[in-house]
Amino acid sequence: MAAPVSVIEIVSAVAVSYFVISLFWPMLTGGAGYTPTPKNATVEALEACQLKKEDVFYDLGCGTGGVLIEASKVSDHVNGIEIEPIRWFISKLRAGKHAKVILGDLFKQNISDADVVFMFQYTGRINNRIADKIRAETRRGTRVVSYIHPVENMQLIRSRKEIFVYQV
Repeated sequence: MAAPVSVIEIVSAVAVSYFVISLFWPMLTGGAGYTPTPKNATVEALEACQLKKEDVFYDLGCGTGGVLIEASKVSDHVNGIEIEPIRWFISKLRAGKHAKVILGDLFKQNISDADVVFMFQYTGRINNRIADKIRAETRRGTRVVSYIHPVENMQLIRSRKEIFVYQV
């Protein structure tokens, strides 16, 4: 006869399942999987887009908040959007009072006040969909930074290694 399943085994199985699902949840909802942006690339990206103290900054798919933390060292108006609840919670804790972190689908959030939009998504469908949203909602002159993956149909104003800066 099989031994009964313990509460610890059930909780462990649920936790592991949630962790695995959370890695793929953004992809299942039309987004990108989770990969943190290295700190050196974040610093370089913020320099490349010439982020200023008064700029309104958004990180679309902010993960655990590394980019938000670096951006808040420069800008007083930092915002992150994350769809996955655990990463959102970690980002919210890490950013503290220095950034507003929104739990939700980036496609359903208003970013019309953005001066700078940061994204580390995937080339093709997702980047193109985000670019359409940015063009539709933001004002002329908004800067868009994409790490690693170029964005089609946006005006490239500068690039450094794997950092692409565009202007709406």
